[in-house]
Amino acid sequence: MDKKPIQPTPERNKDALARQSLTFAAMRDRLTQYMESKAMRKTPERYEVLRVANMSGSIFTIDELMTQMQQHGEFQVSRATLFNTMELLCEAGLAIKHPLATAAHFEMQTDSLPKAYVICHQCNTITRVSTGTARLALQNLHVRYFSIEQKLVYMHGLCRKCQARNRQEARKNKKEKKKS
Repeated sequence: MDKKPIQPTPERNKDALARQSLTFAAMRDRLTQYMESKAMRKTPERYEVLRVANMSGSIFTIDELMTQMQQHGEFQVSRATLFNTMELLCEAGLAIKHPLATAAHFEMQTDSLPKAYVICHQCNTITRVSTGTARLALQNLHVRYFSIEQKLVYMHGLCRKCQARNRQEARKNKKEKKKS
């Protein structure tokens, strides 16, 4: 999954920036409360990982987060520290860990809305489905005798690029068979 480096977008207005900083401040407060309740140390590295992970705005791996920390972080942290901090953020309800076979993928939990994802089983890209239909269906989903804490749906298949690549390879193979 190719990611572009995080760069501030100049078209954002002051209100959007204020909302973003309030969201980060609320996440920071929630992390502080969680660590205090568990008698954990409140290290600056943990808060820096939260800040940089929150900047990503999409799904990321530990390796991608490591790159972002090197580019935008104030501290150099180890891969183990990143992984442990992301696990902590998941426990605190500030991040989502996507259970995929290839590598651990994380996403910051900025809202409590239901989420749907499509995963290409050929190139392993993960894309969040932003259609209102999927959200509405998930929002109205209730299971008897079960308290749902998080509504996530994963749909597996082939992305458009892989479909096109497969069709192209099939045509190429068909031409080669005709020649032989």
